[in-house]
Amino acid sequence: MKEKFNQLIVEVVKPLLKENGFTKKGINFYKRNADLVFLLNVQNSHGNTSEQTKFYINCGIHSTSIDKVIGRSELVEPKEYECYFKDRISSLINVVDDGYLITKDTDLETLSLTLHQDLKAVLLLYNNINKTSDLTDLMINKNGLNNYQELFEYLLLTNNLADAKRFVKNLHDTFGQQRRWTIFEDNLSELLRKNKRKETIADLLR
Repeated sequence: MKEKFNQLIVEVVKPLLKENGFTKKGINFYKRNADLVFLLNVQNSHGNTSEQTKFYINCGIHSTSIDKVIGRSELVEPKEYECYFKDRISSLINVVDDGYLITKDTDLETLSLTLHQDLKAVLLLYNNINKTSDLTDLMINKNGLNNYQELFEYLLLTNNLADAKRFVKNLHDTFGQQRRWTIFEDNLSELLRKNKRKETIADLLR
């Protein structure tokens, strides 16, 4: 199965991503566009055996502008977990299966076509992210709790109160009825105090 997996990477993943400006480093593929870094990561399942191989495609978008504004070291080749936006390819393109399974019965041509189509769909999404404000819009709408404090502080430090309000409202709509909302509210309130803002979370929710 490992041979078939390697064949998919060599014949499908690598050529398509290279054609779209990505360079390979280990199991990661990177593309830089000004302050934005786009990542596609191939992750093998821990449960792989000699009889089957399952792998996942993880997607990430990072911004060195956000790094600079919130006082972090700039990451030009971030790992997937370090990206400000991150998700599985299956979630981004709304498919049920969250991975790709290879067994002795797998039709490699069909799987290759599926993988190619899925990657093209993500590349289309990436092509719509041209500046950090596009990334923060994506984070507000889809990123949930991933890096929510970093996003909120960035919006405060760039005086983007409209998006800060939109973000807090989205967060509250999703988690406001859960007991842990008080933790999120405390963390966001601390960022308001840290950055000497007069607003409160209640103000932002109005």
